[in-house]
Amino acid sequence: MKNFTHVTKVLFLFFVLICFKGNGQNQAILDSLDKVIKNTTVDSIRAEALMDLAWQKMYSDNPASLALAHQGIRELEKVNNLRIIGYAYTVMGVVHWVGASYDSASYYLNKSAEAYLEKGDLRGVSAVYNNLSMVYQNKSDYTKALMFATNALETSEKIGDDKMIGNSLFSVGNIHYLLKDNPKALKYYQKALSKKNKANDQHNLQKLYLNLGSTFHNLKELDSATYYYSQCVLLSENLGDFKALAIASTNLGNLAMDQSKPKLALDHYNKSQTIYHSKLKNDYDFSVLLHSMAKAQLQLGNHVLAEEFGRKSLTLSEKLNDNTRLLSAHSVLADVFQEKGDFKNAFLSYKQAQAYKDSIFNIEKSTAIADIETKYETEKKEAQIVLQAAELAQQKASIQRNLILIFSLLIILFLASVLFILNQNRQKKARKLLLQEKEIEIKEAYINAVLESQENERKRFAQDLHDGFGQLISALRLNISNLNNDSKNLEDRTDIVDKSELILKEMHTEIRNIAFNLMPATLIQYGLKEAVNEFAHRINSTGKIQIIVDTQEMSTRLKEIQEISLYRVIQEWVNNVIKYANAHKITIQFVQHDSELNLLIEDDGAGFDVNSLHNSSGNGWRNIQSRLKRINADFEIDSHPDRKGSSLIIDLPIDKLTIAKEAGIMV
Repeated sequence: MKNFTHVTKVLFLFFVLICFKGNGQNQAILDSLDKVIKNTTVDSIRAEALMDLAWQKMYSDNPASLALAHQGIRELEKVNNLRIIGYAYTVMGVVHWVGASYDSASYYLNKSAEAYLEKGDLRGVSAVYNNLSMVYQNKSDYTKALMFATNALETSEKIGDDKMIGNSLFSVGNIHYLLKDNPKALKYYQKALSKKNKANDQHNLQKLYLNLGSTFHNLKELDSATYYYSQCVLLSENLGDFKALAIASTNLGNLAMDQSKPKLALDHYNKSQTIYHSKLKNDYDFSVLLHSMAKAQLQLGNHVLAEEFGRKSLTLSEKLNDNTRLLSAHSVLADVFQEKGDFKNAFLSYKQAQAYKDSIFNIEKSTAIADIETKYETEKKEAQIVLQAAELAQQKASIQRNLILIFSLLIILFLASVLFILNQNRQKKARKLLLQEKEIEIKEAYINAVLESQENERKRFAQDLHDGFGQLISALRLNISNLNNDSKNLEDRTDIVDKSELILKEMHTEIRNIAFNLMPATLIQYGLKEAVNEFAHRINSTGKIQIIVDTQEMSTRLKEIQEISLYRVIQEWVNNVIKYANAHKITIQFVQHDSELNLLIEDDGAGFDVNSLHNSSGNGWRNIQSRLKRINADFEIDSHPDRKGSSLIIDLPIDKLTIAKEAGIMV
């Protein structure tokens, strides 16, 4: 039958409320709950009982169910139990969902999710996410619907609950069905059925059978569709699930229509209609049934009844403000008017249907408009309007597609830029962290070098005192002891005193040498220039090497830390040259500028590989680096193993005004 496949898809109901209470009516349960509500004095028990009763009545008497739910919500002011609060808001949301109040349903279900999250009840959170997915499915907001269904699936997989995983797979399958991807929907439904069988979960199984039947129906696998519809009917009758039973009966009627058996279809439709009149109130599902009954009456040629059922379906659809239902109602009325020969009303109904179709699916204009145009040839003006409306709709659809494409590209570009920036920042932080770690390692090496150098200096100082000064003290003590010998004559005693005086002079010289090595007094009193000259004089006096010092271009003193650091660097470098380079002459030259002091140390000894300094395990080179870094001095080494001579060039930034103030000199 023309356009019937589309109608079959629209008839499909996607119902997967995942809560913790059953929905079958049982008078004994109702009476028991009513008795608890009247007699209990415990606020939490009363609140939960009110919600249980609201749950039991939400299909048979939705207004009464809503009143009970509101009463239960008021009781929550006295309850401090997150489980009961989460359940109460779930029931309130579901009752609003059944009554097609989708915004209110979304509000209360979100409050339920907040309570379950605060409690840490992931099973409750997964159930609420599935319910929120259903709300947005009915609002045709499939993006949010899929988001909540996916969140529900991830949450249920996190806790490893097969029952909840099956429910979430069921919900994801529903959305793919709505998006007309029947193969993918079937895949998720079959996974959901497998999980439910594994968990021995009968809850909502009849609804899963119903949706499997509808999917096979759309795929034209009618035997499989009949099997699952029949399974749904049997299980729904046993459970008293009148909603699923009514929908299954409607879909069996649709199946009969596909087989061109409108009378058999009406038998199924009438069974469903009886349920809606006596057991169940659900405007959405009832509008679906009325649409199907209109199609059946139209196929039987009963145009009056077909128009009556079509208009009733349209009235309910307008009440629901549901675009899918409005599309179906206007479509069937267009077919009815066309069969009656009322082409003007047929055109208007098709035009309305096309508007809703564009708003839902954003597809090209319907070919049905062109069919009506040929029959409506006496109304040329109206025909022209049809063409213009169709062209405008097509242009609008094209513009919308282009805007969506542009917007999507902008989002992709923005996300790519954000990812690029984040990656750059991450790499920058990694490099910075690596540099900091390297600096820490260098500082630790410097500290270790300084400590080891200090320890070596203490050892050398102790050795000098022991070997040099200690021996002299022993000799002096021996001489003095000889003075007490009465056998010594005056001449011998005078000789002993002379020798003691010579020992004291040697001790004085030794003390001065030790003090000079520790910290030259000349450096502190007179500055770097005089200290270096004294240092050179001491080495020159040995006759082993000649040191030439040129300090003519050095006019003022430096800061104390600068003078001490440079002196120690000169001392360390010269000692290394004497020890390793086999040099005959060393030149030390100072050149002072307004903002910089240049120091050059040259020798005529053997050259060396500069890179070997960086791999050296000794403390000398590390001490030099540490001291120069401390005073912010730059340095450069010029040497090569294939040629004679080496040079150390040091550039020290200075501030003459600051130096002068510290030294108490007016400039």
